[in-house]
Amino acid sequence: MVSPGGSEKYHDNDKKWESLLRISEEAHTAANIEKFVATIHVILAELVNARNFFICLYDESTNKYFFPYFEDESDNIETAGVNFDYDESLEVTLYDLSGTLTDYVRRTGNPVRFPNKELNKLYESGEIKLFGSQSTSLLGVPLKLSGNTVGVMAVQCYDSTDAYSAKDEELLVFVSDHIARAIESVRAEEKIRKQHQLVLQQKQAITDSINYARRIQKAVLPSAAYIDNILSDYFTIYKPKDIISGDFYWVREIDGYSVVIVADSTGHGVPGALMSMLGVTLLNEQFRTFGIREPGVILGHLRNKVKEILAQEGSVNDQKEGIDMAIAIIDQEKKELQFAGANRPLFLFRKNDDYELFVIKGDKQPIGVHWEENEFTNHLIKLQEHDSFYIFSDGFVDQYGGTKRKKFKTRNFKKLLLSVQGESMKNQKKLTEEAFDKWRGSHEQIDDVCVFGVRL
Repeated sequence: MVSPGGSEKYHDNDKKWESLLRISEEAHTAANIEKFVATIHVILAELVNARNFFICLYDESTNKYFFPYFEDESDNIETAGVNFDYDESLEVTLYDLSGTLTDYVRRTGNPVRFPNKELNKLYESGEIKLFGSQSTSLLGVPLKLSGNTVGVMAVQCYDSTDAYSAKDEELLVFVSDHIARAIESVRAEEKIRKQHQLVLQQKQAITDSINYARRIQKAVLPSAAYIDNILSDYFTIYKPKDIISGDFYWVREIDGYSVVIVADSTGHGVPGALMSMLGVTLLNEQFRTFGIREPGVILGHLRNKVKEILAQEGSVNDQKEGIDMAIAIIDQEKKELQFAGANRPLFLFRKNDDYELFVIKGDKQPIGVHWEENEFTNHLIKLQEHDSFYIFSDGFVDQYGGTKRKKFKTRNFKKLLLSVQGESMKNQKKLTEEAFDKWRGSHEQIDDVCVFGVRL
């Protein structure tokens, strides 16, 4: 601590530059503005009498100030006698310093040392009012950036009238520009950190919401225990691209018929999941209201409902959201399978001497608006013992992978399913998933994947 009569410490020019270097280094490592300014206080205390020290920064939008740092023997900032309120947008407490000596330094852009006769006249005239306890000595300097005064830095003393000299003033003015730039740098870094933290918090909140949506979507899908009561030999592969999926499968037993459906909604993630929930809702309503009907009729009714709900009227401005769907209805008693598809086929494998693949194509139109809408075709297939069929979304065949990053493609999917026909459905699931994962390798999964296989 220097004596009130002078500040001999700053006479060492090397020490002055050493202080600037320390300030610069601290600006790069400081965690926040408060800790940085506290370090500035420690550094300046080695140069001038700085037992009482503050830095305030000016907010032009409110014409008020906030204090990243205030250290005083007689006052704290809340009891200094000025009005203040918390600004939620800035996340700081703002103080009204209008008419104070601090505000005078900011307005004039000039340093001041007190006491002096000119300032005494301003106090006596009321142009400047007292802020906090009356000090016997004060030295205040503006903090400037690009010629604009952005704040004030001040030291004051309560027990000496000559605590600060002209050289002290010269020193603080010299370091003030560096301090102003350093403060701006730290504030910018702090703002970036806060924004980054906010983004992380928002991302976590969104992820939490989507995870909750996943639990809801999972609850809507039929459980393995439920399906086991309807189908004796089957497998499902369900791989959402994201946390939630636009693909879904739907299984029910209605009036003695086993109904198996796979659907692929427009998009994936949240948009696809919303469409999938719409699809599940409409299917529940369809079968609850009408019971079993031909699958082609069901697809047509679903198309009308989707168009109505999404206000699709066939104009070029319509939203193109829709659902691709494969519906298989099994009559175990008659050994018959009814199928209809909206942009989705059904693969049927039958064993004679060797396994043979039959492809039953769906109609090339979605459940939703289409440029040329026709009735959906209903297919009736007489089943034989040990027939197996597969309905699926396009995510598997469209997956990029392999050494040349190409699509898996439908012909390879046919070969894959043909190659596993001698296996149990449990092993078919395992081998099919392994083939997908091997093909994808390190590539990103590009779409939701849903495959449903049934052996009769």
